[in-house]
Amino acid sequence: MSAHFENVPDALRKRRLLVGIVFLALLATSIFGISKLHMDMTIEGWFHKEDPTLVAFNRYHAQFGSEDGVYIVYKPKDGDVFSPASLEAVRGIQNELIHFRAKLKEDEESPLDHIVNVDTLVNAPVLTVDGDVLASRPLVGDTVLTPEAITEIKAIAESEQQLKLRFFSRDHKYGGIQIETDFGAIPLDAEAVTEETVLSMDQVAAPTEEKDVEFKPTDQADYLTLFEEIKKILAKPEYAKHLDYYAVGNTAAAEHNVKMTEEMGMLYVVAFVIIMGLLWFLFRSASAVVWSMSIVILSTVFTLGATGLLGLTVTGFLILTILLILTVGVADSVHTLTSYTALRTSGNDHQVALRRTYKYAGVALLLTGFTNMTGTMALNITPVVPIQSFAIMSTLGILFALLLTFYLLPVLIDLWPTVSKKKVIVDTPDKKRFLDVLPRLKSALNNVVPIVEKRPVAFIVPFILVLAVSIYGATQVKIDSQILDQYPEDSTFTQSVKVADEHMMGAYAMVLYLDFKEDFALQDPAVMKAMDELQKEFETKYKKYVVMTNSITDIVKDANRELNGDAAEYYRIPDTRESLAQTLFLFNNANPSERQRFVDDNYRKANINISLHSYGSYEYEVVFQSMRADIDKMMAKLKAQYPKTEISITGIFALAMQASQYLTENQAITFGIALVAVSVILLLVFGSFKVGLIALIPNLIPALLTLGLLGITGVPLDFFTMMLAPIIIGISIDDTVHFISNYQLQLAKDNDVNAALRRTMEETGPGVVFTSLILGLGFGIMAIASAAGTSNMGKFGAMAIFMGLLNDLFLLPALLLKFKPKFKTATAG
Repeated sequence: MSAHFENVPDALRKRRLLVGIVFLALLATSIFGISKLHMDMTIEGWFHKEDPTLVAFNRYHAQFGSEDGVYIVYKPKDGDVFSPASLEAVRGIQNELIHFRAKLKEDEESPLDHIVNVDTLVNAPVLTVDGDVLASRPLVGDTVLTPEAITEIKAIAESEQQLKLRFFSRDHKYGGIQIETDFGAIPLDAEAVTEETVLSMDQVAAPTEEKDVEFKPTDQADYLTLFEEIKKILAKPEYAKHLDYYAVGNTAAAEHNVKMTEEMGMLYVVAFVIIMGLLWFLFRSASAVVWSMSIVILSTVFTLGATGLLGLTVTGFLILTILLILTVGVADSVHTLTSYTALRTSGNDHQVALRRTYKYAGVALLLTGFTNMTGTMALNITPVVPIQSFAIMSTLGILFALLLTFYLLPVLIDLWPTVSKKKVIVDTPDKKRFLDVLPRLKSALNNVVPIVEKRPVAFIVPFILVLAVSIYGATQVKIDSQILDQYPEDSTFTQSVKVADEHMMGAYAMVLYLDFKEDFALQDPAVMKAMDELQKEFETKYKKYVVMTNSITDIVKDANRELNGDAAEYYRIPDTRESLAQTLFLFNNANPSERQRFVDDNYRKANINISLHSYGSYEYEVVFQSMRADIDKMMAKLKAQYPKTEISITGIFALAMQASQYLTENQAITFGIALVAVSVILLLVFGSFKVGLIALIPNLIPALLTLGLLGITGVPLDFFTMMLAPIIIGISIDDTVHFISNYQLQLAKDNDVNAALRRTMEETGPGVVFTSLILGLGFGIMAIASAAGTSNMGKFGAMAIFMGLLNDLFLLPALLLKFKPKFKTATAG
């Protein structure tokens, strides 16, 4: 195989015109593919269409509309949400949000069109009774805010349990504005919206087979434009002088998501510039910089083009793929250019140096390409779409970088080499010029093997101890995804979430979607009481997590009390079907839109909204499992009469937790697959179990060190850090394979282990050091990201790569010296 790679440069040089045409055609095709790219940043986009979690989510949206709204916590500057100034400001904001069309021209569109409903302390519904008729009126409405009126409003508000924490805090210092939107509930196909999807109040649904409706993913631009319009209203002097605001929800988070994307883009540019500077510093050649960066840029363009042509969805992990292509593309180029430059400075002419470069580096490049791709493709078993897209795109990026290194870089080096073709170099000791890195580095590396030769075991033992500690730390790793880790600690969005969590009903919520599969099941007192008991159990058993629950049962209990003289003992579910049906009928007449938010017209489907405090997936996974057991217990009571009932935990927050669970279930398998696949590849290539094991150990340590440090320091394994292990295995093995491949060829010359190691360190060592610096910077630049998740990936990734460098320079020679493994037959060059 080495002989085949040795002939690659000559073959390509003879066909350089054809090579140029092929790559220009690929470039044109890729640019066309880029125009087809589709980005999806929504949580729904994390799941496949047939995933049960997403199916339940869509069914809930089809029946009850979107939950993807904006919750604005406001803090009156006078310290009282019931003060006249505060109520007047909220009333003005509410009216502007609801009646915005009055200021628009006919047929003029506005981002505010996405608003479906606005609820505040002003229009919060309150039930009253006039004779035998149940009526619903707004808490404040157009009431003149006299001291007497405010006292009455405050008393009524305190008596309405479902208003507290939703519209005002317990100490009355914070209030809430709840804005419902149609985000996530706009059907892809308007014709797919049937009578079963949304019904008018005067319709009666005929029994039909339920059809699942797909909804349009919400673009970040839609979130941004809506929030900008909302902020314009909030910023008006007549409101801003009275209120401070803390907005949460996807709409409010969008502007921070854009900032994070822009930050990652800037970090990429910084990494790009630093690597260019480092390449110049190491090689002192403009061609080394230009050709290395060309491989990276073309690999990125080809990857994006292929992604568009394959119809893959681009997600928020795109920047990580681009960073990976940057590091891998530069590493492939650096190994090649380092070998070529070293051979030229050792007295070889241009053609000989180029042929020998690919003879020695070709097998290693191919092997590291496959191991890198194995490491990234192992992530594809996780049923989370963004990570699958990341795995496929990263694998394509590595493949393109490999192909370009093999089939384009030789032509580029031939056109403009790092050392002039005309320059005749005599094989003499290198002249050490000021800041001339390569000869100084080679001189330092020449001392490594002699030091290790004296006591190889003394070098093996510390690394084995590191491995042991890392394995222990890995057993302590906690898998926990915190949504707020995507944002800086001091960002306004993070602070808003904390305010909503501490003072109001929280920034997150989940939904229980209930389908009893039988019309008028929700007019059965047994069903209503079972739901009520479940809500009470959630509020008491999970008090740490659940702020409050809200469903049709709360409305029924409130209506029943009002219809019975406001007597406290009637705040319960009526005991007979007739009484319950009558209560529901009266409430429907009083406030049909409110009823429609909680139960369908056939009284077959319902939902329970559960407001939650902000905790990570580690805790919520346990909570959700316990909640599912409670739901099963509730259903056991109703199973005989409603055996086909389906209850799903859904909502945006539940989707995020389900995605985390998928990662939890698959991260160990992902690591195992990458490890086994890499081991098999090493075994097959080197033809020896002992060699394969020796090659694997120096690369196992960096991956396990990452997990170990996460466990020891208490940093959780999340969406970002969970991807490190297979990627690091793939990346760090790059240097090891180059080292062992060269060592195998050197050993075949005279079967002298010590001499082979010294020659290998001299020829391969500089490339190992250079690529580790490049790779470490590529990942390390993310360490300065303001978001904790991205920063952790950068810090721990760079640390693992530099540990891999120490392994290759000291542990690997020590293992080869101690165990002296036999290779399959290799031809000396």
